[in-house]
Amino acid sequence: MEFDKNRLKEPGMVRVLLGALALGCAVLIGFVAGLRVGDRIGSKPDRPETPSAGPSAWTDTIPEIVVTAVPDTVAVEPKTPSFSKQQIAQGVEYLASHNRWNRDEMEKIPVLEGLWDAIDHYRTDDIRRYNDLLVSTPLTSIVEGLEQNPKQGYYAAKGDKNITLSTYIKRLR
Repeated sequence: MEFDKNRLKEPGMVRVLLGALALGCAVLIGFVAGLRVGDRIGSKPDRPETPSAGPSAWTDTIPEIVVTAVPDTVAVEPKTPSFSKQQIAQGVEYLASHNRWNRDEMEKIPVLEGLWDAIDHYRTDDIRRYNDLLVSTPLTSIVEGLEQNPKQGYYAAKGDKNITLSTYIKRLR
């Protein structure tokens, strides 16, 4: 098929080409307009561009801030939970009778909750607080060892839930 230049001069063909061009322009304009509207809908401003009712329109969207006097020094004492003599005895008995301390077992005893993690992370102050409550020979040895030879990091490997007391104390020396 050859291209015929004379065919372009026909009135019907010119109309078809102009119609196709007009349709393409209309689709392009519609697409651009849709993008602009979508941008406006998707990103609503947090507050109005201009206050409609004077300055109060701005303050309606701002939360109220309450300022109170703060003293220069604040003494905060952690709340120590109270345990029964039986619970303390149960904790002391576990620590004294087991050479291998298991995290899951210790967490089931209310007075020992958190102790395994404190020992694993070498947190001397936390261990000392437990020892003040329990007065346990193994905890006293651990506190003394950490005070003489502070450690950082973790004792147990990731996923290990056991601390062997004799090995732990040897590591502190």
